Amino acid sequence: MRHLIVPSVDTQHWFEIIKSNGWAQEGLGILTTDDGLKAIPLNSSAPAEDNSVWQDTAYRIILRSEEITKHWAELIDQELLLEIKEFLPRSHEIIGDILVVKLEDEIYVHREIIADAMLEQLPNVRLICADKGVQGKFRVRDLLPIKSRQGDLTTLTKVKEHGQIILVDPTKSYFSTRLSTERQGSYTAAEQLFNVLGRAITVCDPYAGVGPALAGILAKTGLVDRALIGDLNPSAVELLQQNIAKFLSKNTRPAEVEILCQDGRKWRERAELNHKVDLLLVNLPHQMLSHLGDLLPLMRRHSPSLIRGWAIVEKTEIQNINDKLTKLFADNGAINHNITCSEVKGFSSSKSFVRVESWQEFQ
Repeated sequence: MRHLIVPSVDTQHWFEIIKSNGWAQEGLGILTTDDGLKAIPLNSSAPAEDNSVWQDTAYRIILRSEEITKHWAELIDQELLLEIKEFLPRSHEIIGDILVVKLEDEIYVHREIIADAMLEQLPNVRLICADKGVQGKFRVRDLLPIKSRQGDLTTLTKVKEHGQIILVDPTKSYFSTRLSTERQGSYTAAEQLFNVLGRAITVCDPYAGVGPALAGILAKTGLVDRALIGDLNPSAVELLQQNIAKFLSKNTRPAEVEILCQDGRKWRERAELNHKVDLLLVNLPHQMLSHLGDLLPLMRRHSPSLIRGWAIVEKTEIQNINDKLTKLFADNGAINHNITCSEVKGFSSSKSFVRVESWQEFQ
């Protein structure tokens, strides 16, 4: 069985990432290795060893035959399993107490048998849903509930991430537990900017969804003095408002927050919002690069600032993004500009999901 090998002091950090993404092997505890490191057991849905999410952290195969529980597929009738084995899903995503899985057409007729096996194997899962892809202008998941415990088919759930509880409904707003590491990175970057400026920062997230990127940032006392947050999706904003209120309740000096249900590109039309933002988050992968120019007027002038954005781009274009954005930022008065574009994961055979991080000072 695969284990992630980490220093003892980093165990809680990595276990929260693994747990929130649904990559922890149920029923098995964390081991201490002979060299004093910690070994966190991973299930079959965890990314491969060379995936960037692990940040070069080591893998190790450790035999634990006496403890290993059955894989859910082994709970299916063996005759049927032989018939459908090649079509079984090799991965799934757990969002709160909901398991989301893509099923091939060849085994869709057996969906309830598969769901029963998953529920038996995974006691913390309440509802099994078939993922039919994203749909509509807001790109929300089309989920078909297959089976649940005690008949509870609601898709509203709670996700615990980096010490915070986040209300999530994947049928109303797109949410991926697999971006947990990116959200942790935004928190770390916010603290870094705070240290550079020597004061509380103003953060802006125009495509916030239900607000997971802001959980740790807004809960941290003294880190943020003002936040401009929103989403174009009204259903997302309903949950966003509840989540933001919860995050702020953890803060003894909560930030002043404005929540908008509006296209972020229009925020520049309000003069009082311009030149105020220290940290800008742009999580709109299919349109980030085209929206960015309309968001730059929000950035504070004559002060170091940080922009973190995520985009889906052709793999052949990754090297060109720096040049394009450097020119865009320079045209908007950026100096002392330092930009990086890093591949987070593959999106398709020809495209990648990338993170863009840009430090600069606008004049």
